[in-house]
Amino acid sequence: MKRILPTQMSKGLFRPIGGVIACLLFVCLSTRTFGDFEAAAAYSAQRGERALLVWQNGRLILERYSTPEPSNREHIFSITKSLCALGAFTAFGRRPAQLDEPVSLTLTEWQNHPQKRRITLRDLLNQTSGLSPGFEALYAANVRDKNQRALNLPMTSAPGEKFVYGPSHYEVLEIFMARKLGESPLAWMERALFGPLGIRPGGWRRDRLGNPYFSAGAQVSARNLLAIGHLVRRKGWHWIFPLVPSSPMRQVSLGSAPNPIYGLGFWLNRFATEKTAVEIDVEEAISAGTDWERACLSRSAPADMIAMVGSRGQRVYVSPSSKLVIVRLGSRAGFRDPDFLRRFFR
Repeated sequence: MKRILPTQMSKGLFRPIGGVIACLLFVCLSTRTFGDFEAAAAYSAQRGERALLVWQNGRLILERYSTPEPSNREHIFSITKSLCALGAFTAFGRRPAQLDEPVSLTLTEWQNHPQKRRITLRDLLNQTSGLSPGFEALYAANVRDKNQRALNLPMTSAPGEKFVYGPSHYEVLEIFMARKLGESPLAWMERALFGPLGIRPGGWRRDRLGNPYFSAGAQVSARNLLAIGHLVRRKGWHWIFPLVPSSPMRQVSLGSAPNPIYGLGFWLNRFATEKTAVEIDVEEAISAGTDWERACLSRSAPADMIAMVGSRGQRVYVSPSSKLVIVRLGSRAGFRDPDFLRRFFR
């Protein structure tokens, strides 16, 4: 990016980038490690960018917005799943075996169902529960009780057999956490996870009974997502404190048999170094029903890269080996993972 000297900072913080008025709040002058940084930033700006933050090697290299207010909370869509997965890790991850216990021990109405009684917490987080995705039932307008709808969804496969992307798994997760914790899981997460990180969600989608949507309901700022990215980069540690248990954080990188590039709520780039790896854009691949075997986000990016992905180009990319966190928020379709990452890392 164009360097801004300290003496120039007061001469106006706005400049056009790709037809968007971007607010350049802070640029640290450092040696660039990666490829065509400017091309990646221009690519993002030309595709409905609302915020772009790049942190590398202890420095915030870039922070810019399409509006002058950086604290704006944005709809992050399915990045909500990753936040709620971290909430589940925090609540239950200190006993690793709990990931593989049937949730029907808590959701007692499932105990007599031949398939639902075998669904585990891991299945819900991996979106391999076998439940119908539930888009129409759960995302219909003016839903009174989305929890009852989620519990009543039919099975389409055996638990652990197929990856089927949809809201059903994480709406059942919300019910499970509410009953297991004995209180609103969102209130619990605000105390145990969001509060210590300094995160204050600006809003959360709910049904008419007030139940929060765990599949795509949160509104948070780009800086809040940067804090989440750092938590993931540090494998659950916040400063000197283990905020999230290490066991589930390690298991994220394993993926699942039905989808090896999706692990417990996070997208993976684990096959980037494979000769047969095929680059995919997550949003496109979900719609197309991609074969996930050997898929990757970018062959140019590090294989340890983890991504949190939401509709309309909402992204958080984290690479622990590169000491890198990228937060990108958008307002429309057209942003593609491999196209952005290829420019950034080439």
